[in-house]
Amino acid sequence: MQLETTRLLIRDFIETDLDAVYAYGSDPEVVRYMVFPPSTLDGTREHIARCMALANEQPRRSYDMGIVLRSTGTIIGGITLGMLEHADNEAAFSYLLNRAWWGQGYATEALAEMLRFGFVQRGLQRIADSCDSENIASARVMEKCGMRLEREEDDERCYVMTASDYQQLHGSHSCM
Repeated sequence: MQLETTRLLIRDFIETDLDAVYAYGSDPEVVRYMVFPPSTLDGTREHIARCMALANEQPRRSYDMGIVLRSTGTIIGGITLGMLEHADNEAAFSYLLNRAWWGQGYATEALAEMLRFGFVQRGLQRIADSCDSENIASARVMEKCGMRLEREEDDERCYVMTASDYQQLHGSHSCM
């Protein structure tokens, strides 16, 4: 599967992505706010194999994909849209971007495309996720894409977008 934006391809991982995925997944600063530690090479290899296996499941419930620069074919990060098990039409997302590509709008562009995919192509009714309260950059990415702060508790900010929110914003809201 592959999605396209102006500057990016979002596609399923392949085995040859190992070095690029390890480069960002093993960077302590990149995973600073994640619930998992920096990846090992073996852990990255297992992650890619798991993503490839999940891509073949029917019905597909997890889209754990690479973010690739269209201009060079370089993998600069990963993004996931995963259907929630307790709700048929709801999903959560996450993303990681190689630090060399921070601050250039790529995370916002990738998330905007995954939101479009989730609402338009998958017919989802709700997409939500959270970030550490100190992770201002991730909060800004979600806000730029039109997600709204649903609640803030302890050290976490929870953002949400519904299908009706997306429909209201579509065409009149730019995520760039």
